[in-house]
Amino acid sequence: MVVLAIMGLLAGAVILTLPDRQISLAQESERFAARLLRAREEALLVNRQVRVRVSAVDYSFDIRDGRDWRPLDAKPFVPTAWTEETRVSVEGAEPAVVFEPTGQASGAEFTLQRRAVAYGVSVDIAGNVTVHAPRAL
Repeated sequence: MVVLAIMGLLAGAVILTLPDRQISLAQESERFAARLLRAREEALLVNRQVRVRVSAVDYSFDIRDGRDWRPLDAKPFVPTAWTEETRVSVEGAEPAVVFEPTGQASGAEFTLQRRAVAYGVSVDIAGNVTVHAPRAL
């Protein structure tokens, strides 16, 4: 009986220490910013434009192939869904950012929001990506 009680306590401790499956908004913002930087690097490496399209449900990557855009679907450029509660808004008319082969970008400002907290992720025309501190809404 004592052994079963100890095993039950240990199992409970293990379950309580398991990480939460949903990443935090801070982690999601940092991951998005890192993937934007990787898209910039790809544009520099392959000497072609790379576009990051952002929608309410996910973001995806395209590469300029002559006149047309074709999807980039190899890791790390697979389309990535936002976590269930995350809402995304974009400043400006185009919900995308285009990285040039020179490293420059079209510039964009994204706001990731979950509950009453929001993080900003911006891309300036020089191609720099910045995650802005959280703000309460």
